[in-house]
Amino acid sequence: MKVDMKKMHTIGEAADICYVSRKTLRFYEELGLLVPDHVSPQNNYRYYSEDTVMLIPILKYYKQMGFHLQEMTGLSDTNDYFFHQRNFLSKLDSLKKEEERIQNCSEAVSDWISLLNEGTIAMENQMGSINLKYIEREHFYFLEESFEYDYKKSIININWTNYLEKSESEITGPVILEFSDYQAKAEGRIREATIMQKPVRNSKFLLPRRDFGGQMFLCMYHLGNHRTIDEKYRILVDWALEHKYQIGPNCYERYVIDFWSTQDPNKFVTEIMVPIIK
Repeated sequence: MKVDMKKMHTIGEAADICYVSRKTLRFYEELGLLVPDHVSPQNNYRYYSEDTVMLIPILKYYKQMGFHLQEMTGLSDTNDYFFHQRNFLSKLDSLKKEEERIQNCSEAVSDWISLLNEGTIAMENQMGSINLKYIEREHFYFLEESFEYDYKKSIININWTNYLEKSESEITGPVILEFSDYQAKAEGRIREATIMQKPVRNSKFLLPRRDFGGQMFLCMYHLGNHRTIDEKYRILVDWALEHKYQIGPNCYERYVIDFWSTQDPNKFVTEIMVPIIK
């Protein structure tokens, strides 16, 4: 079939018209997205018709909408607009999943920044005073485990990480350990702990959860190595007795700055939290 070359564009002209590179057009050809209408048998020069050149803005717009080049196969071969509808519905679903993933990442990073800021302020100001505060009720993932006073093993907890990964459950915020008896914890007699962390907003919630909060807590920061944290429990007990409060029987340790952020135990910041009633 004879080709009217006067109505054809060279690869350079097509590239200039649509603000793309020749390399891009050759790549499109390799993928079968934009095939030249004529290839000269003498010199392999590529020529494109006006209709073929007009496919380039469509490919650009698909790219703008987040389509990968491999997802654009068939655009030049179909007259069925339902083809585009199916493509868009499929892409919209994947974009929503990507949006959720980015939201989860953003939440986790923001929470970690908040923890570091909280810990820095506590450390710089040597905040060691006792506070009474109400903790809002939230749902937490949890796992009951043995506790051997090896804080690194309990905080960077491989069993916990594997437990979450198996159900594709994501968490955010600090690690919190719950102990059933604050006195046994303070005396080094506790042998079990429950690790807890908050699910991210788009978690699939396939794991059991438990409530945390919804009541008053007696709180105190412990600055430095975990080996001396039990001393703070005695201070909290004395304060509660003096002010005629009942505390416990359980307690929580919220690890603000820990092994996840630094290997220097002198920079650790831990919040001790004991339920309290008048």
